[in-house]
Amino acid sequence: MPDVAPSSHAAGGYTQTSAHDRQRAAAGAYHRGMQRRRLAAIPCLLLLAAGPTAQAPATPTGPSFDLVLRGGVVHDGSGRPGKRADVGIRGGRIAAIGDVVAAPGTPTLRVDGLAVAPGFIDVHVHVDTEIVREPMCANFLRMGVTTMITGNCGGSVEDLGAHFARLEQGGIGVNYGSLVGHGTVRRAVLGTSNRAPDAGELARMTALVDKGMRAGAFGMSTGLIYVPGIYAATDELVALAKAVAPYQGVYASHIRSENDAVLDAVAEAIAIGERAGVAVEISHVKCTGKPNHGRAEQVLAAVQAARARGLKVHVDQYAYDASSTGLDVLFPAEQLDVGREGFAAKLTSDAAYRQTIRAALLAKMDQVGFGDFRFARIASAKGNADLNGLLLPEAAKKRTGRDDRDAQADMAIELLIAAAPSRVSMIYHSLSEDDVRRYLREDWIAVASDAGIRAETGAERPHPRGSGNNPRVLGKYVREEGVLDLPTAIKKMTSVPAAAFGLVDRGTIRVGAFADLVAFDPAKIADTATWTEPLGQPVGVHAVLVNGHVAVTGNRTTGVRAGHVLRRAAP
Repeated sequence: MPDVAPSSHAAGGYTQTSAHDRQRAAAGAYHRGMQRRRLAAIPCLLLLAAGPTAQAPATPTGPSFDLVLRGGVVHDGSGRPGKRADVGIRGGRIAAIGDVVAAPGTPTLRVDGLAVAPGFIDVHVHVDTEIVREPMCANFLRMGVTTMITGNCGGSVEDLGAHFARLEQGGIGVNYGSLVGHGTVRRAVLGTSNRAPDAGELARMTALVDKGMRAGAFGMSTGLIYVPGIYAATDELVALAKAVAPYQGVYASHIRSENDAVLDAVAEAIAIGERAGVAVEISHVKCTGKPNHGRAEQVLAAVQAARARGLKVHVDQYAYDASSTGLDVLFPAEQLDVGREGFAAKLTSDAAYRQTIRAALLAKMDQVGFGDFRFARIASAKGNADLNGLLLPEAAKKRTGRDDRDAQADMAIELLIAAAPSRVSMIYHSLSEDDVRRYLREDWIAVASDAGIRAETGAERPHPRGSGNNPRVLGKYVREEGVLDLPTAIKKMTSVPAAAFGLVDRGTIRVGAFADLVAFDPAKIADTATWTEPLGQPVGVHAVLVNGHVAVTGNRTTGVRAGHVLRRAAP
């Protein structure tokens, strides 16, 4: 596999840029000093001891380390049972594992009896421009996530090179990589047009994908239920995925259907990867709508058949029986090529057109199989913030005194009109808990949140996965229900996603790997975020380290920006 190239490292196949390296080295020395001062100042449930001679140690009687974690049960990310061991860290990497002997005065983090795992890797997030204003990504750090891949579902920052440079200049709290968004590329060339590109347009789109790959993207993503990705034919996607192949990148897809046509959509994703010669990542695998509950076995069979043929097909999922996306997906896609603002204007001015759309919404209720929109919850609606957190029937009742099907359809229309051109964010309780458990049992399916940056307070009621996804797996599905064991769950959060995306020296605990680590209590770790209080912080995560720097201690972030911008290096 090609190497990931954070531009501050020359070892292990990592690229080097001399000016930036000097800046990074100076920043690293500063952060190491800051980290030690922060560790001494921040009270936590763990015992952190710098020793009596930490400032000016006497003649060393052991190796020198920046920090030693002592007393933990180390789970290396392979799926093997954990073993009691210390972990010594030097220069941002793991330097020793076992009974570590260190020089007097070496800073020590006591993690007695806690599980020590590689930092969790979330390969499906939506943290694009938002990271500029919230560089710590605190909600991810508190879940134990130290590395993330964004640019998913077809949407990314358009100029990744400039974006990466800006983040490196300001510093970030987590390791951060991105895909090239097909929807972003298509919109740049075709806008929201519902048509195929001509040869010249396809060449321009291909050039944009190549530009993103040269900037260090990990591949290309698609969102084939969203405008404009929904208008792309398979041949277009194959042609653009071929631009990813020379870089050994990934084709990551929010597939064309996750409901009635889910098997056709899985087959299309696999075919695109095979024809283009690239690995495939099927994003947030699920079977939506009541008629499709229980189809996880069929989806797994299709993917495993492709894997048995030698194709590189990977999958990720989140640990909830509800999805989250825009209100737009309830409306006919062929009507949305005018953009939300144009669509809202037409709904407002044309009574007959509005009746047609209302009929389409009633048909959508029948298709999903719950009889009405009782499965749809408002997460964030501009102009109707008082409705955030309510199911659509509840919102209709509050506004009109009625909650029948027609009232719910009208409520959906009014929400879209009021927010346009902004997007109304929704939560859809349309999945099967049994399917969630079935996917979790597969040790080759990664755990990923499909979440963005979360504020600690606010009027929005987003999906709780952004605050609780990883702890939920470890608490609910490992400890409480026994759906999978602890070593397997850790593997699904670490080495599995690292291998799928070619993340070198991350996702495992071994000498030479980056010191991305999370220490948690298996007996207590849990999510507290709920549908009505989705910002609740997890419990049981005691410490998180990013590149050897303590980023979370006692469930509080330290403010240290130790993350690397990750670039997939050209082979």
